[in-house]
Amino acid sequence: MSETKGSLLLAWQVKDKHCLVIGSGDVALSRIQHLITAQAKITVITGTSKIHPKILELNDQGKIFNFIQRDYQSNDLTIYENIDSRILDLDLVTEDNYKLIDQQVFKEIFAIVCCCIDDYALSTKIYYQCKYLRLPVNIADKPQLCDFYFGSMINQDNLQIMISTNGKSPRLSRMIKDNIAKEFEDVDLNKAIENLGLIRSRLREMILIDDDLMTIDTRMTWIKNLTDFFSLKEWSELDLIPPSSTPPHDNRFQYIDNIINFFPDYPPKDYDEFKDAVIR
Repeated sequence: MSETKGSLLLAWQVKDKHCLVIGSGDVALSRIQHLITAQAKITVITGTSKIHPKILELNDQGKIFNFIQRDYQSNDLTIYENIDSRILDLDLVTEDNYKLIDQQVFKEIFAIVCCCIDDYALSTKIYYQCKYLRLPVNIADKPQLCDFYFGSMINQDNLQIMISTNGKSPRLSRMIKDNIAKEFEDVDLNKAIENLGLIRSRLREMILIDDDLMTIDTRMTWIKNLTDFFSLKEWSELDLIPPSSTPPHDNRFQYIDNIINFFPDYPPKDYDEFKDAVIR
């Protein structure tokens, strides 16, 4: 049997972190759109070539943090850094420094760099500049100069599915994505996730006793088995938020609590019986 090979696929948290996009064409637009979805603080260095009109529109909408219309300069990679805030001795990293480190992570250092230009020599130089600065970088159309790839994405708020061919065939990854999306056209996957997420968080809130490992294990097994009771479509069709009650009564979790009250036993496995037991 051949050895399985591939990239480490992660959900990378860049919310409120600086991310740099160099370029202003179709590929740059795609990178910017991904970063907007991830709620990043986006800096764009456009270069002097024609700027994609959609990028200009996104900037006008305030979705780009810093829009710089000029060619790339080497010091752009450290544009927000404050040399005085650096901690050179790791032994000095203590609780007193945590706020300073947060300042660096969120306000000074680029979480990722995306280079989307046609100049091979400059792209290669930017790659090695990023490597020297320990910045994760993606050089468009040059898989060998990428720390990470942008795959084809299915985005439904809470649900994100990424299909990657590890830079070998972006078009094929898009075809696969489209086929997967068609399979779930009639299913509100985001609603299913919302429902199960509410049950899971409420269960943790009501059942977790300190950090008791036995309780945690029982709770995790319970929610896993409950999830398997019904199909994706059935979970997506449940409305587990009741109509608002008259203040001061708070009935937001009434239906959720009806489910959790069965713990450690389970509610009915029959879908209609389950709904009758819960939505009342």
